[in-house]
Amino acid sequence: MSIVPTRKVGFHRSPISPLLALVAVAAATSAVALAPARASGNEPIGDPLPDIPRSAIQVGLKMVTSDVTAPLAGITAPGQSRKMYLVDQVGQLKELNIDAAGPVARLRTVLDVSAVLVGPLAPDDERGFLGAAFAPDGRLFTYTSEAFNPAVPATFPLPADPPGPCDLSGVVPDHRNVIREWEPASTRPLTFEPLAASRVLFTVDQPQANHNAGDMKFGPDGKLYIAFGDGGGADDQNCQTNFDDQPMFGHGARGNGQNPTNPLGDVLRIDVNGTNSANGRYGIPADNPFAASQPAGQLRELFAMGFRNPFRFSFDANDFTAANAGRPGQPWVADVGQNDVEEVNVVTSGGNYGWRVREGAFRFDPSRFQLKGSRSDGFVFARTTTSPTFTDPVAQYDHDDGTAIIGGYVYRGSSVPALRGQYVFGDTSRRLNNAHGRLFATSGAKTGPHRVVELREGPLDVQLIGFGQDEDRELYALVFEPGASGQVLRITR
Repeated sequence: MSIVPTRKVGFHRSPISPLLALVAVAAATSAVALAPARASGNEPIGDPLPDIPRSAIQVGLKMVTSDVTAPLAGITAPGQSRKMYLVDQVGQLKELNIDAAGPVARLRTVLDVSAVLVGPLAPDDERGFLGAAFAPDGRLFTYTSEAFNPAVPATFPLPADPPGPCDLSGVVPDHRNVIREWEPASTRPLTFEPLAASRVLFTVDQPQANHNAGDMKFGPDGKLYIAFGDGGGADDQNCQTNFDDQPMFGHGARGNGQNPTNPLGDVLRIDVNGTNSANGRYGIPADNPFAASQPAGQLRELFAMGFRNPFRFSFDANDFTAANAGRPGQPWVADVGQNDVEEVNVVTSGGNYGWRVREGAFRFDPSRFQLKGSRSDGFVFARTTTSPTFTDPVAQYDHDDGTAIIGGYVYRGSSVPALRGQYVFGDTSRRLNNAHGRLFATSGAKTGPHRVVELREGPLDVQLIGFGQDEDRELYALVFEPGASGQVLRITR
């Protein structure tokens, strides 16, 4: 199948070509070169994992619409039957009538946030309109990349960096991640109040332009889960040259992935109906792992930590039962790796998923500040086993098979019966920016490890950047091609 679409948004790299970022590369040269790779004595593992085999289950793709630019997510809204809402990274939430879909189907824009976005508003940048979620009562919550404003402190500013080997004086955050709430102006048709009427729940300063994560979902417990990347650049450490030729900052002494005192590198869980947060604009669920005690200064909002760029995540539709009401959910989180390993995690309350101590189920050495071509010099050097500190992924693969994982859903539809109960996901491109997206599946069991298999004969001729799920639990691959439109493709038998 030769569709159009290719590119890579804020997953793995740093927004350089911005996409080059997905893969997380640092820069062609480094301002500081303190030590050669492997100065620690650790030896890289050249081929950490076996190649991904072809699945006995093969799927088709049916064009639904090309009236999008960079579709990152497809979600449903309460009371809006037969509709799916597409998060278009350049700033629009678009309504798709799934019964009237077709290659030339035109979409209705129900919300436009482009006026507040920072960056070029182009699909080759990792910033933008990155996520949206509808509450059960119809309110909409969004995740946007907005301008840093030194005159208005963020809810979560960057902590001060310790002294280091590079001069960080005068550096400022690249932008600010903003979580907003929108009230519907009407439901027939669905439209929202203007920007001035939106309510900001909280803001998070982001040091670099990449690794923004950005997905958000309401869990079966009715709480809002929000994913944040590690702050950008590469290796989650200061002083490496960033894609803007400036030294990286804002990663502290041990990296944001292992710093539970700010949201970067974490999944947060909040109560959108509460008011007991520090700013009074949202609530802290009483059963959050650190709601009552923060022995290491943990955020009370923290649900899980140790992520690099958990760009997309989801909940299993079968978890939305009365038995799970009020209990923390278990999201399926796809975390984009650095140079070697991509991983799928089933996340539990209080879990630590390893970055930057680990990449996948391997130990990770961030090395120093040298680069290998356009990649950082970090590497995996030893296999590990689950410990009381870190939780292994339930599935993983290495960069022989891709460059940045794109999280999907546990399939609960009826179009492909053989696929029911499996977690369907993919990779943006087998090689960096070459428009060879891939579709994968693995067991939908919440404990692993599981084998990853491929759902197509070969790579797509497009770049995979997201997934959607409609009210029938059917799945859609969201793709992009530089110089062309984005596309929404229904996954079929």
